[in-house]
Amino acid sequence: MEKINREILFRGQKIGTKEFVCGDPIHGVGFKKGKMFILPIMENLAYAGAGCHPLDGFEVIPETVGQFTGLTDKNGVKIFEGDILKGGIFLEYKVEWDGEDGGWNISESALNFEVIGNIYDNN
Repeated sequence: MEKINREILFRGQKIGTKEFVCGDPIHGVGFKKGKMFILPIMENLAYAGAGCHPLDGFEVIPETVGQFTGLTDKNGVKIFEGDILKGGIFLEYKVEWDGEDGGWNISESALNFEVIGNIYDNN
């Protein structure tokens, strides 16, 4: 059986901003219980920017955390859970995890789509 290498990556919207950050998800513990963080994947977190805690990363809105699907759109943009894709002239699709079938729910090849936003900014 051939081993498939895939990038495991998550994205979340920083608290108090519209900016998304990518990396590893961290669930808060102790007095941070109930909070969610994304720890950027980089060699030196000192360069991650303001608000990045060296152990936790950036605090994000838990409902906005979504996993990278492993797919890119026709422009090479990574497609995450919660993205909205445009296909053809007027068709738009949401990217969602289908727990019943155990896979990402996108009805056509992502190569025909373009990421035009996400369900968090576009409601």
